Formats: sequence, C-alpha cells, structure tokens
Amino acid sequence: MFLYFAEGLPNVIVSNASVAFYTTMGMSLPEMARLTSLLYLPWALKALWSPAVEALGTRRGWILFCISSFSLAFLLLAFAPFTSNWALVSAGLFWIVGFSSATFDIAADGFYMCALDEKSQAFFVGIRNSFYRLAVLFAQGGLLVFAGYAAREFGGVRVGWALAFGLCALTSFVCAAMLFGFLPKPDSDRKAEPKSAGEFLSETAGAFSSFFARRGIFYILFFILFYRFAESQLVKIVQPFLLAARADGGLELSLESVGLVYGVAAPIALFGGGILGGIAISRKSLKSMLWTMALFMNVPNIVYVYLAFAQPQSIFIISAAVVVEQFGYGFGFAGYMMYLIFASRGGHKTSHYAICTAFMALGLMLPGAISGDMQAYLGGYVNFFLWVLAGTLVSFLATAAAYKSFGNSDFAK
Repeated sequence: MFLYFAEGLPNVIVSNASVAFYTTMGMSLPEMARLTSLLYLPWALKALWSPAVEALGTRRGWILFCISSFSLAFLLLAFAPFTSNWALVSAGLFWIVGFSSATFDIAADGFYMCALDEKSQAFFVGIRNSFYRLAVLFAQGGLLVFAGYAAREFGGVRVGWALAFGLCALTSFVCAAMLFGFLPKPDSDRKAEPKSAGEFLSETAGAFSSFFARRGIFYILFFILFYRFAESQLVKIVQPFLLAARADGGLELSLESVGLVYGVAAPIALFGGGILGGIAISRKSLKSMLWTMALFMNVPNIVYVYLAFAQPQSIFIISAAVVVEQFGYGFGFAGYMMYLIFASRGGHKTSHYAICTAFMALGLMLPGAISGDMQAYLGGYVNFFLWVLAGTLVSFLATAAAYKSFGNSDFAK
C-alpha cells in the first residue's frame, strides 16, 4: 500500500498541485499553463530510459533510490517560496520530482509483476488502485486545504505552501522508511544478465521499430494524442478559474474550497466513473463502447460554460457541476486506458505500453501548454470554455481514427 501511495503522491503534486501553487503565488495564466505543462515532460520521455531501469540494478533498488530523491526534493520545495527566484527554483525541484517519479513508475510496475504471481496480481489490483487514489485525495485535496488554512492562519501564501510542502515531505519520508524496512526482496527481482551496449541498443531499437511498424500506427497515434485534446486544455484552467476573482470572470473560491471541490469531490466522481467505465467495457466491448465513452468524456465540459456565464454563489451548484464533468471524464478515460492496452498487444508489450504512455503524456502536455495563451487571447473564461467545447470535435475525430485501427481484432470486439 505504501508503494502505490508513494507512486501517486509526486505525480499529483507535479501535475495538479503545482497549478494551484503557481496561480496563488501570482504567476500569470499563460506562464503557469506553459510551465506546469512542461513539468509533465518526464512522463513523456520515460520510455527512453525504461529499458535501462530493467537492465541496470534491481527494481527494488530503483524504487528506494527514487523515493529518496523526490522526498528530499519535497523538503527543499518548502524553502523555495522564500527565494528571490522562487519560480525558477521551484520548477527545477518539480522537475527532479518528475524524473524521479517517472522512473519510480517504471520500477514499481515492474516490481509488482515480478513480485506477485498472476493470481496475487489480480487480488491486489483493487488495493493498489485504492492507495493510488488515496494519494490523489491527499495531494489534490487535503494538501490544498492545508495550504489554504496555513496561509490564512500563519502569515500568507508563501508560508502556507512552505508548510504544505513540508507536510508532503514528511509523508513521503514516512513512506520511504516503510519501503526501506518492509518492501520484499523477491528472488525474481534480480539484476539482468550483463549485455553489451550494442545488444542493449539493438533490443531497444527493436521495441521501438516494431511499435511504429504495426498496422494502423497513424490512427493509433492520432487517437492517443488527440482523444483528450479538449480535456487537456480544460484541466489547466479549471483551478485558476475557481480561484480567480469574480471581477475577472472567476468564482473566487478560497484555496480550501478548491481543495474540497476539485481535490475531494472531483476525484471521488472520477474514480466512480472509471469503475463503471471498466464494467461497461467488460460486459460489452471496447469497440462497442468507445463512442459512448467519447461522449461522456466531452459533452459534460459544457458545465464550465454555465459556471463561467452564471458565476453561481452556491458551493453546492459549483461542486455538482464539477462532479458531473469529472464523472464523465472518468467514464471516458476508462476506454482510453483500455485502448492503450489494445495498442500495446503482441511482442514487447512492456516497452510498447511505455511508448503509448509517453504519447499519452505528450497529448496532455502540448494542448495544456497553449491553454493559458488561448484563455488570454479569447478574452476570458466564457470564451475559453466555448473554445474547449469546439475542441471536442478533435476528440471525436480521434475516436473515429481509433475505429480505423481496430480491424478484426478480437480484443476490441
């Protein structure tokens, strides 16, 4: 349980909490969107060094090294708000967290498969996902609530975030201590047989070449990159929108309220949508459900047009709207993740899946990077959310492309 809580914590801090951090520290929306999108680069590149994690050392050793690295980076982040170049210093530390976390992902997933037999893997998959989701609730919800409370009670935004990152470091160090003490040492987790540089490069090149040579690769890549085109822009602007003053078109919620709405209620809805999406695919098929899932992913984005236009005061109405959108996203995302498994089938499954997740990260990072500029160019939140709705057409084109790649595959039926 500590392994997957520790896996989720840095991922959510970099991808989500950083948005609230830079927004409340006064960074402009376009700068924040570009910077926080670039922070996701390690997950887009991790396929490049995943073979090295498999070939060098043990997975347990990589896990312990990585959690030590990002725990220390969290501790240093507690001091970053007080430095003169706080944006540059914090970005560098977030990148350390990101590269350590992306490498941790590779090692943890490999460790799970080598430490447990198939029956045990199936038994623990729910527990594994639950503790990852618990990390999401902590980092996306509890940490924001704590940062807002500490800022109000102990001297401002900088102090609030310093204490929040300190709490994050303490939590991470506790996880590290538990993993150092209790993480098993399975016989199957051993150093790989030494290989020459030529053999290593040849195997890596073979994995990449076989992936890009597969049937329908253009359609596969188009779907992976653009299925979340609208959502990838939306996710960077939602928190600033919730925090922005009403005079600027926002909803002017406190950081604590954003933590409760977007950090607690939203992840629960996302989790519920994901579970129901998985059940729907298992009972029918990926191919029969994908259009429905694309609709669930994109149509609920209209709630943000309403929120930006009406600017309701009721926290219940705001929460209900966010919950509807996040439930739809969770349902639609289940189809996306199942498609990645479909696209990774055949030889080199592990490497192919890593490549797919790298393109998945690019599909999140690139549209997100332009979202702040689009909001500024369009002149406000109402027009931006209308732009997001228009962007759903790209997502539907990507869904049509996915059907071109299915062919006669039994997996998708």
